[in-house]
Amino acid sequence: MAKESENAAANTGNESQFVSFEIGGTTFLIPIDRVIEFRTWTEPTQVPHTPAYVRGIVNIRGEIVPIYDVAARLGRGATDPGARHVVVIVRGHEGRSVGLLVDSVTDIVAARDGDRAPMPSIEGGDATPFMAGVVFAADRILGVTDVDRLVEETFPHGEYAAAEGESPPP
Repeated sequence: MAKESENAAANTGNESQFVSFEIGGTTFLIPIDRVIEFRTWTEPTQVPHTPAYVRGIVNIRGEIVPIYDVAARLGRGATDPGARHVVVIVRGHEGRSVGLLVDSVTDIVAARDGDRAPMPSIEGGDATPFMAGVVFAADRILGVTDVDRLVEETFPHGEYAAAEGESPPP
């Protein structure tokens, strides 16, 4: 009976779900509640004076959405996108849509509280600025992508809102 109680207690933690995607053979996660949709790769409109990891913008049902090359953003070099690549549209900073260019979307991963941990501090400063934490899945440790940091680093101090046509704060 005690064993059943322990198992029941172990299974009562909050469960989170994540979409897993691959970049250069490495699997990363995005919280599923941030994912809006998946799209096939189409060449975006380039925007002058944007960082190299911003591939451009696309119009999705009247919303202008920036497309980020996640491999380039993570320092792994620019992606040469083709038909197999996927753009994951997510809710980014301040609820605005952002497209993430990835090699492929692979799975849905469920994780209970005990399967998650914050990102550890790594020697040498902020070596993992775009990782919000980790999930222990089977025999692997998967990094959870911090979508907000991806956008905040590009559009600091409200410039993202101004770029979308809103007035910057006084």
